[in-house]
Amino acid sequence: MNTSTTIKFISQHFLVKRLFCTSNVVFSASFSPNDFIEGPPLNEEIPQKEPKYIHEMVGRKRKNRIVYGSGMCSTGALAIEKLLTFPSLTQCLWQPMRIVRMNTKNIKFIAAGCGFSLFASNNELYGSGLNNFYQLSGPKRSDEDERPNLEYGYAGRNEAEMWYIHGRKIVLPENIGNIRGICAGRMHSVLLTDTNKIFCFGSNSHGQCGADPLVNPVVTHDKGYLLHEMDISSIVEEGCEIVKVHASLDTTFALTSNGKLFAWGLGTDGQLGNGNTHFQWKPTLVLGDLEGEKIVEVGGSTDTIVAVNSDGALFIWGQNEYGQMCSITDEPQIFFPQQVPFKLGKVVGAEATGVSCIVCNSEGDVFTWGSHVLGFGPKIERLTKPMQIDRPLFTSAMNEKNGVVKVFAGGSCMGALTERGHLFTWGSNRHGILALCHRNHQYFPFQVSFAECIKDVSFGPNHSTPSRLCGICQRYLEKETS
Repeated sequence: MNTSTTIKFISQHFLVKRLFCTSNVVFSASFSPNDFIEGPPLNEEIPQKEPKYIHEMVGRKRKNRIVYGSGMCSTGALAIEKLLTFPSLTQCLWQPMRIVRMNTKNIKFIAAGCGFSLFASNNELYGSGLNNFYQLSGPKRSDEDERPNLEYGYAGRNEAEMWYIHGRKIVLPENIGNIRGICAGRMHSVLLTDTNKIFCFGSNSHGQCGADPLVNPVVTHDKGYLLHEMDISSIVEEGCEIVKVHASLDTTFALTSNGKLFAWGLGTDGQLGNGNTHFQWKPTLVLGDLEGEKIVEVGGSTDTIVAVNSDGALFIWGQNEYGQMCSITDEPQIFFPQQVPFKLGKVVGAEATGVSCIVCNSEGDVFTWGSHVLGFGPKIERLTKPMQIDRPLFTSAMNEKNGVVKVFAGGSCMGALTERGHLFTWGSNRHGILALCHRNHQYFPFQVSFAECIKDVSFGPNHSTPSRLCGICQRYLEKETS
């Protein structure tokens, strides 16, 4: 071995040791004399790449999709196990944190429930957090009672599979096609495939999983670890497809390609939209002013439900205890959808918290009304009619286009996504759901700090997750790069 080869070998050896050295563990490696990689001579300066600044990174494309989360992490819903292990033991996360376990899963869909989250690629489904009512599925525990134990808050006595602090794969049947969408309610999960199959699992106490609650108080895998699809014979017509599923707390909805909306589950506040004041486990067509309309969007995080037709008209029904519909009626519940009489332009997105409503129109304008934090500062806490939030509030620090293309809502918070992929949140900052790096409630829209574009957001009661192009919320937030 000549002198030049020896010098290169020694330099490579010590470089490798340095790279693998940590404060606790040292990994060492060595090269055989013939295995070193040719590099520049030691007396030459190694060429450096030009530095990149934050504004140069915004909007860049990536091949992977990255998911972030914020909010309450003590349930394991954020799938970041290091937050719940010694010495961290973190109760709440006040700023977005990357969910590393999902980095390589090619996540395209996200959903945040009450203490749990769902993540889905084209053909795989993952879940994390509470599984006390099989909202993350799994075969029925053999030592549990037939009915959920509501007194103790879980479905049986074996607690080993009732809580997952990292993402676990949910086993799906074979040959079901690709995943078209997912959603999460209070204690149940819903999956839709492109072969017109719906899978519901979790608590079925009100029939929200499409099964008789007297026979199946919970729905999950059978003993053979097979998850059965829901009976949707009353939904699908010839030449018709299911294009979207949506879940509020204990009610589930399915939207078909011909614009019909079906609902099943709890209806005590009018959520079912067909006059039923109790519950129903068989999917039934939503009636009222929706009859004859082609519905293209449905939203609502709790018991107030909103829908949009192909012409951009807005419809609303369900809970009215906080004045969300007081311009229509003073009744605490509306059991049939009614078209709102407000001039909002062509509505393209609509959502509802537990106490308020938010919509955006084709011009990129945002309107809110209802009670509590509405985005107009601390002094305006109740509006009976929609009021527009000033567009400059959705302008980024770089003064880019600020038209809003999508809106989101959790139980007590709101979000808006602009055409440039910037996310703004406001409302109650319980457990850090707003991901704004502070603990205060936010009384007007404020931009969430991300170097890249946000694609989607899902708000839950206590946590949120974003993914690249990304989104964040109490349920969770997703951001994707393509």
